Amino acid sequence: MPNNCLKKGVLRAATVLLSFPIVLPAFAQQELLLHSSPEIWHSNATNPAFFPEEKKFVLGLPGQALDASHSGNITYGDVFVKNGDKTVVDFGGIIDKLDPSNKVQFDQRVETVSLGVRLPFKLALQAGHAMRFSGAAVYPQSLPQLLWNGNGPYIGEELAIAPSASLARFNEWSLGLSRKIGVVNVGARIKYLTGTNALSTDPAHASASVYTSPDIYQLTLNNDYAFYSSSIITAFDTSGYGFDLQFADLKSVAFTQNTGVAFDLGLHARISERLSFDASVLDIGGKITWDTDSDYYISQGNYTYEGQVFPGVDIVNGGDNLNFETKLDSLNDIFKFSKSATSFETALPLRAYAGVNFDLTKKLALGVSGYLSDRPGVENDAYALGASVRYQIIKPLAVAAMISINQRNAANLGLQVFLKPGPVQLYFTSDNLLSAFNPANNPAVNFRFGAALAL
Repeated sequence: MPNNCLKKGVLRAATVLLSFPIVLPAFAQQELLLHSSPEIWHSNATNPAFFPEEKKFVLGLPGQALDASHSGNITYGDVFVKNGDKTVVDFGGIIDKLDPSNKVQFDQRVETVSLGVRLPFKLALQAGHAMRFSGAAVYPQSLPQLLWNGNGPYIGEELAIAPSASLARFNEWSLGLSRKIGVVNVGARIKYLTGTNALSTDPAHASASVYTSPDIYQLTLNNDYAFYSSSIITAFDTSGYGFDLQFADLKSVAFTQNTGVAFDLGLHARISERLSFDASVLDIGGKITWDTDSDYYISQGNYTYEGQVFPGVDIVNGGDNLNFETKLDSLNDIFKFSKSATSFETALPLRAYAGVNFDLTKKLALGVSGYLSDRPGVENDAYALGASVRYQIIKPLAVAAMISINQRNAANLGLQVFLKPGPVQLYFTSDNLLSAFNPANNPAVNFRFGAALAL
């Protein structure tokens, strides 16, 4: 019985450290092709000054945006593989591909409804709601190395295994106004944020390491590790089998007591009949204060176990050939997290867009777009630059292609299809087309689709 308890305890303790970067999908919302298409209503999400020309009323229907990136050539399908009738974790194929420090970042946006109305005095009103899931994580190569290979290959080495992460899931309620001044349309938008789930590691307590002595194989674990959680992790049960990680349900709640605000600013200038310029800054001052079901977890201490080398693969996937002889109480002393109620803040990444478009003919246009993102809390900033060409095949149908570079890839091929039969707008766009239809097997994924009625 003690062996089974220890096996489950070690597995769950490892899960605590590994769950941040692996369980979460990796997304980073750049959307260059969408931003270069102000005639598409949902491009308003990248610049509050965008409003389809010659349209007086727009109803935005549901849309979905998803973008994924990882600092190495790692995919979801590389880690979670089929073994008979079950899915198991397999780090064997990815360890050599990892950098010493690995980064993932993500932004998912689900548009539910939005509205745009042109008003007198060259004004336009906009309002909408979206669900967003935003975050980033950094983890060391030594974490999956230890979990997969065990500590045997690392005798005499100290392995740092602590990941860092910051993520938030929240509602975005927006209200904006734009006005045309000469050839320039300027826009501003306020966003009321209501948070549903969050997790953020504490940079003041961000260490965990494992050392195996070459003398008598003493295994020493040192940890000073802490994180905040609101409605994600609710408890660590250190009795019974130890480290029973209890997760909250990720429910879609429209309004909560976890609130914040953010601001967007933008402009769109028609410099000449053929040339236009735009720029925007999004989520200025964006923060959410988490007061509901918000807790602080901290684990501090060290523990030495004499003469122990543990296997990795069996711990990760629950093998039965573990041969530990120790007491559960000793293991609890290593990774025991104390919990205290508290409030905390998470900050939204500051994003910026800029673009230039030139109409060669009434049907053919060229464009250049850029994107920057500054994400607080985790060292994981992003950038992208792309050049596009757009062609209107027939009046209801236009297509666009883009070549772009970003922080992880020097050549991305994008494609956009925009269909507008009558007042209906339908579109699909991807800055990384080759991965859009097979996200589980690509390290970087980007696509967006949606619909609107424009009159």
